[in-house]
Amino acid sequence: MHSTYRPEDAAALFGDLSGWWVAGGWAIDLWLGKSTREHEDLDVATLRAQQCIFWQRLTGWDLHFATSPGTLEPLPARGVVPEPLHAVWCRPDAESPWSFEILLNDSDETRWLFRRDHRVGLPLSDLGRVSAGGIPCLTPEVVLLYKAKNLREHDQEDFDNTLSTLTMKQKAWLLQAVMTVHQGHPWTGRLRE
Repeated sequence: MHSTYRPEDAAALFGDLSGWWVAGGWAIDLWLGKSTREHEDLDVATLRAQQCIFWQRLTGWDLHFATSPGTLEPLPARGVVPEPLHAVWCRPDAESPWSFEILLNDSDETRWLFRRDHRVGLPLSDLGRVSAGGIPCLTPEVVLLYKAKNLREHDQEDFDNTLSTLTMKQKAWLLQAVMTVHQGHPWTGRLRE
């Protein structure tokens, strides 16, 4: 997907709703307070439990959920994306290019749960931050955990740009999370430093 949507566009759509965050590479840039690279798409994260609020906000939009790699199916009106599916592609209408992707995150009453392994989690209150420009974004350690699975050049670049800005607590959490789900990952050595 190649999108011209930016975090400011997500804020214009969802700014009055709680429980959403810019995710992916844009979240890293919001954390760093500067643009570090080009972005092909915009990812917006929310909790699975509150997805219907977002589908109502996007009434009239063309929404499709990913059922397998490369396969999208229309989201039924006021539908619920079943687990473990988690990605919904959004555009104003069927003729428009895709605008952004909403990523559904697992949680219980008090904790965010990493969808790939529920042994990894953190308090919901620690899941996001608000950027200097007032835009909610996922914390960088959560973003980097998602990026650790299939390292692409821009994922490594995001890690390199972010590592020195993480607190000891953030580094320790990311190290433990990566060791739990990606044993032998190349980032563990640098996170231990």
